[in-house]
Amino acid sequence: MLMLSMIAGAVFILALAAYSLVLWRRVWRTEQQRQQQRAAQKVQLHDELVVLTESFITEQMPWAEGCIRIKVLLDHYDFELGLQTDYQVLHQVFEATQHIPSHDAWRALSSAEKQPHERLLAELELQHKQASVQAIEKLRRHLKG
Repeated sequence: MLMLSMIAGAVFILALAAYSLVLWRRVWRTEQQRQQQRAAQKVQLHDELVVLTESFITEQMPWAEGCIRIKVLLDHYDFELGLQTDYQVLHQVFEATQHIPSHDAWRALSSAEKQPHERLLAELELQHKQASVQAIEKLRRHLKG
């Protein structure tokens, strides 16, 4: 009877070990898939940043929009890189423009309602354009390096 109990206990322990191995392999595979997804996302963000920085430098987009879009993508691409002092100008522009409506909300504003926002954008551009161009040039070099 004791021998039968020991055999049953050993079988139970082996079954638990096999089940834990199956679970561990699932976790490992899931983690591998997540790492692959993160790597693919990082490549996509890198490519998008390259395009945006080129568009910004060649003035193919409005200045403030470029600063904002690049800042947001940079936060997702490499948050710590975006926190470096070289890129603080992007954060300053972002913070100063957060209250300005965008997309459909901007289109819904009357010309009179847009004027104060447009003045602010012009002032910000005068204040920060040189520093933002330098920051984005540095980022562009970093991305190509």
